Amino acid sequence: MAAFLTVFRKELEDHFTSWRFIFSFLLVFIPCIYFAWHNAINIRDVVTGSSYFLFLPIFSAPFSQNPSTLLPNSFLELIGMLLPIVGIAMGLDAINSEKNNGTLSRLISQPIYRDNIINAKFAAGVFTISVLVVSLVLLITGLGIRMLGVVPSAEEAWRLIFFMFIAIVYGSFWLGLAMLFSVLFRRTAASALVSIGIWLFFAIFFPLIQQLIGGNMSPSSQNEAMENIQTLVLISRFSPIQLFNESMVMVLAPMARTITQMLELLTGNSANFLLSTPLSLGQSLLSVWPQIMVTIVLTVVCFAISYVKFMREEIRST
Repeated sequence: MAAFLTVFRKELEDHFTSWRFIFSFLLVFIPCIYFAWHNAINIRDVVTGSSYFLFLPIFSAPFSQNPSTLLPNSFLELIGMLLPIVGIAMGLDAINSEKNNGTLSRLISQPIYRDNIINAKFAAGVFTISVLVVSLVLLITGLGIRMLGVVPSAEEAWRLIFFMFIAIVYGSFWLGLAMLFSVLFRRTAASALVSIGIWLFFAIFFPLIQQLIGGNMSPSSQNEAMENIQTLVLISRFSPIQLFNESMVMVLAPMARTITQMLELLTGNSANFLLSTPLSLGQSLLSVWPQIMVTIVLTVVCFAISYVKFMREEIRST
């Protein structure tokens, strides 16, 4: 345990004193705070439905009524786009830089087990992402209290806590993915290119592919149209960014419904009432629990593969 804490403290020191970390924080903080500030100014115009949820629209309200197809249009979409950059930046050279500098062989020669090294590096990255997410939410919450003159209700506070948890899990997935390529590739540039390439594919090209598939569907009946929508929803959930966006909308927008829920409600007799009634916190979490679990499983799989590969590979002194 002492060896793990030693490596953990060393990694935290490297993260918090690196220019890469400072740039990543500023890249996330500046646009997110601007989005929240803009929503706080127009809060009375964007709040719809129950006035009980007055604070959450700071995080969930759209930035523009005429959104671009590629640029994020809300705080949630912006977090979904930028948080992977932080995770990738924390993990893209976690292992291969130690190999290239010759410090990994020296580290292993000390009374430190291999698993302590990779576990501490991953834990330090998760802790760093947690600091970013928690400080960002607290800062925006303070900004909202100052500008609106109201404090979050108990349910809104719980929803923000679950938002922070899901955001940390989401960032940890990209951290685990970057660490996986850091173990698989010896060159830092190769691991960075593959990690960023996967992020760009899911952030930009995957939505375009969805639009292309949806444009080629020409249903001949209402049932076929619903089947096509369900097919598109299933395809979209192959993207971790889509899983995160869907989870966040359900947690921070109580009036929201998943597409599957909307299709089910529209076929019922009480659709108008149920679509205009906010979901409780338990119902919102129950709706997105599969998306959260898939993200956790993907994170565990990425870290497990990198862990096994790192434990079995031969490390020579250079």
